[in-house]
Amino acid sequence: MSIIGVSRSRGAAAVVTAAVSLTLVAGCNGAAKTDSPSGAQGTPGVASIQKPSTAASAKAVAAERPLIRLDSSDEEIARLRGVYIDCMLANGFPRQFVKGRTGYPTDLEDLGLSTKVLGDIKKNCASKEPESTMARAQRLDPAYADHLDANIKCLNDHGVKAVVQDGSPALVDGLPSESEAHWLDDCEKEAFGSYYSTLK
Repeated sequence: MSIIGVSRSRGAAAVVTAAVSLTLVAGCNGAAKTDSPSGAQGTPGVASIQKPSTAASAKAVAAERPLIRLDSSDEEIARLRGVYIDCMLANGFPRQFVKGRTGYPTDLEDLGLSTKVLGDIKKNCASKEPESTMARAQRLDPAYADHLDANIKCLNDHGVKAVVQDGSPALVDGLPSESEAHWLDDCEKEAFGSYYSTLK
């Protein structure tokens, strides 16, 4: 099960802080084939940095979803995610699947929920689920592939081994050391800066 929500506390947890800004989905689903930036197949066992939510990817959402920026505070992230969690709970989502005010599963179809509950959540809550800046870029940035390649190149150039997996950056050796964790944010900002500057 993939769950959104990992502590973004500063200081000693800088590694996790940087990873969550890339919408780290905890609980990766085992080995997977990956794409290298050049499109080559077959790198197993890579930890995915980002996995878009199935509920959030519904194209029928009329309103733009709330945006979690790289500089969003822990409090703002908890507030935005809390609104979405409250909506899910009000539409029949089981409380035992919720992890505090920021953690929730993204793969709702795998939880054995009824068709009605799934439909109600998608209809009433999809527009409330927060979206990371990179997830928005993946949906809307026409130059996303170029920006993603630049992000992967930057990470690898700074010793953080990364590849493309399912159209998103993925770390080959897991989270980097605390001293190198800043490259997760720095490379994303550098690679996607021209697009992120257009986001409101």
